[in-house]
Amino acid sequence: MGQLARFIQQSFSTLCPKGWTCSAEKRVVSLELEKLLGYSPRADVCLERDDGSRRLWIEFEISRADPVANHAKFATSHLFRSFEPSDVFVSMVSSHVTRGRRNLASNTIHLLRHVGINSFQTVLLPAIEPERIKQLNHSSLQQLKHAGLDIPAEQKRVFQVVDPVLESDGHRIHFASELFEVMRNLHLWNQQISAPLAGEQWKRRTVTYFVFDPVSKLFAPSKFCAYVIPNGPTEIDDVSSVGMMNVATYSKLDQKDRRFDGQRARVHLTTNLGMVITQPSESPAIERAFGNWCSKNEVSIKVHPSGPKIIRPPDWY
Repeated sequence: MGQLARFIQQSFSTLCPKGWTCSAEKRVVSLELEKLLGYSPRADVCLERDDGSRRLWIEFEISRADPVANHAKFATSHLFRSFEPSDVFVSMVSSHVTRGRRNLASNTIHLLRHVGINSFQTVLLPAIEPERIKQLNHSSLQQLKHAGLDIPAEQKRVFQVVDPVLESDGHRIHFASELFEVMRNLHLWNQQISAPLAGEQWKRRTVTYFVFDPVSKLFAPSKFCAYVIPNGPTEIDDVSSVGMMNVATYSKLDQKDRRFDGQRARVHLTTNLGMVITQPSESPAIERAFGNWCSKNEVSIKVHPSGPKIIRPPDWY
């Protein structure tokens, strides 16, 4: 373990919420089973409610090493010691992990859910660039104490992504916990909106804030991108959309539940996930892409008279 992970581990213990117990390097399976397996599934931090009603198994993925290894350790331990509904696996991934590896890990979270493990992946220190993460990881614990790291915000983010924003019709609606989930929602909106039924449900909406995907040059309303539905896939035929937002659910919630809020969505994307708000005029490439996208979606989207605002991923993504 590098120094940065150790520092965050110690800080989580110091900041342990009232009514919770914080443990470091907690075993997922027994010592005897570890010896049989030949590897040790352990959490960097385990937050457990004093009444035993909930346990959060938290892993800090700091370096470029493949984070999927820890996901696999937890998934395979489930074969020998079943996780309870009260158990939650949370992987926090820094900017120093490359986009492909973090996206692979994000998709693996959905596989963990398929086998019955309540799982989430989110960002770790999203405002800090990869090179700075590397420097911090080689600093001393004393230096890290004076580095100005907002560890309370990191612990707060854990609860913001594992706790549902609201529940509706048996579904738990959560904030998107990872940048790739935001991008997946963006692509799902663009795929779904062309279907007659989805178009009828969506109608034509006035939108100010749009999420931008620099890879595909596509956009989507930011509020749609900011929420997910991480339930099991038993009633869903299209596996590619399992756990994500869809036009039907969005349209229903948007009409009846004030907690399903656009401002909260925007704050989550920019504050918790490190996304950046920009004006199209600040980037000719974004401005051209937005114009092309709007011309193809004018039946569904009306840009607010005040003008569009674009929410893009951080530069390191």
